[in-house]
Amino acid sequence: MAPLKANTTLPGRGNDCGSAVLLAIFISAIVITVSVGFNWLVKEHIKSASALKAKSEALVSAHSAYGTLIYAILTGQLQSNRIILSDKLIAGITEVPINNSAVQLTDDVAITVQDSNGRIPVADGVGAEMGNLVNVLADSGNAGTSPNPSIVVDSINDWIDRDDSPRLNGAESGYYLSFGFKYRPRNSQLLYLRELTLVRGIDEDLYEKLSQYITILPTTGFNPNTASATVVRAYLALSKDKADALKGKFRIEPITSLDSFNQMAGTSLTPSMDTSYFVPSSYFDVTVSYFSGGCSYVISSGIGLQESATTPYSTYYWKEG
Repeated sequence: MAPLKANTTLPGRGNDCGSAVLLAIFISAIVITVSVGFNWLVKEHIKSASALKAKSEALVSAHSAYGTLIYAILTGQLQSNRIILSDKLIAGITEVPINNSAVQLTDDVAITVQDSNGRIPVADGVGAEMGNLVNVLADSGNAGTSPNPSIVVDSINDWIDRDDSPRLNGAESGYYLSFGFKYRPRNSQLLYLRELTLVRGIDEDLYEKLSQYITILPTTGFNPNTASATVVRAYLALSKDKADALKGKFRIEPITSLDSFNQMAGTSLTPSMDTSYFVPSSYFDVTVSYFSGGCSYVISSGIGLQESATTPYSTYYWKEG
């Protein structure tokens, strides 16, 4: 009889080895997936923390610059086209223009200050100057579509007045309701500039063009020294060449004589107790802009230098972010 051979392979052992290998691969895949996911999560948290840090630095820098600027305005000497600083509160800067010209405070922070008398007021209603401005923008190709100036003027005034009777080219409640809008005219003073995008005849494109030339702040007259050539042209119904020539002269030396101005501009402005010329108001549109490494932060506000029992100045609007 032949001797029995030992069976070295136990029943089912081969299947167990294969299952163990598959299980190990499966566990390894899970570990790798979890590791990759955790690594991504950590990177995202680091990225978020970095972004939050940059945003916080931007916020602090913008607010610090704004506070310094306001103090400089309050303690400075107001001139026809600028504010002379009483002290060098801002390194290397002795004056701040009030015609919306940008001033670089640091590599990261820039400011602009605009005298309200150098813009066209809209808060309490508008006149021919607003219609002229719309025409000027349309003539220069900057108004996008060609709006009807009468519609813009009448619709703004209907939005602000307290009655519900539309002007010839205006719009009251019936107009907005007939087009399915969920709002009606405010029937009071404008509270913020972008509100104009709700008004008939003013779309987003036109608003963006108008906004740099208008203000909701109070005005006390008209100051060509702080107005852009576009506003000078619209306010006084001048030709482009005449407005540009005047602004060129104002850059050299501010003008303070009404007679001299009338002679240069060909206008016939007369002295008025209600309107001052060539003198800045005590109301300013102020902007502080921070930009560094792709991170930006902007503070926009409207201030008035009227001291009260609790504050040295008034804030008419505020936007930041």
